[in-house]
Amino acid sequence: MAGSVAPGLPLLPVLLVLAAADPPPAGEGSARGQAGGDGRVLPADVWQSPLYTVTPEGGSTNITCSVHVNGTLLGVHLRQGHLPKTRKVTYYDGASAPTVDERFQGRVVFSGPTDRLTITVQRLRPEDTGTYFCEAIMGEGKGWGAGTTVVVTDTLSPAANACPGTQLAHFTFPVALAMGCLLVVLGLAATCVLRRRQIRNMCSARDRSMTCVIYEDMSCSRRNTISIPHHNHVRPQPDLGPSGLREAA
Repeated sequence: MAGSVAPGLPLLPVLLVLAAADPPPAGEGSARGQAGGDGRVLPADVWQSPLYTVTPEGGSTNITCSVHVNGTLLGVHLRQGHLPKTRKVTYYDGASAPTVDERFQGRVVFSGPTDRLTITVQRLRPEDTGTYFCEAIMGEGKGWGAGTTVVVTDTLSPAANACPGTQLAHFTFPVALAMGCLLVVLGLAATCVLRRRQIRNMCSARDRSMTCVIYEDMSCSRRNTISIPHHNHVRPQPDLGPSGLREAA
């Protein structure tokens, strides 16, 4: 389905208006024109684009009416409402000055030839919401386009107009901040676990090294200790008298 939606605008109004829009009556579709007085279908093809558009208040929209006829194309009407009851918006024939309904005075611009006419409606208002039909006027009858559904929404805030991604940024920043905090906490937890393991390994290594040192100290002390002879191996000294001579036994 061809259409256009302004960035950041909801699709609910589009669905509501599309549901309320009536299709063109039989014999008045986008492919063929109305039947002539003798009952035959006139050779007229009318295409209209887009099928729908969503525009903020104050914006503009383009409606293109393409007409192919084998006879004479007298002019093109743009009408608003539901077929067969519609209100005229504009009439353009390429020869005389176009006529515009007072509701749209000063807000309509025409471009292109009559058989491929683009009608631009500017400074849209909420009451402009509705379905617009291209009507091709021929000497033998008329034909209708399929219709363009126009939805005019409330004016966007200046911040949203300046930056369409503002709402996304407001949502993304808290998520990024939360993720950053989570990563910091995980990093600190991992650091604490690694540090604890290092301390435990250092303590285990220290306990093993202290045991070895004590064993070595004990071994060295045994090797360096001066052995003292037992008293049973000491030879008795002779008993000397006052004169220093050995007394007779």
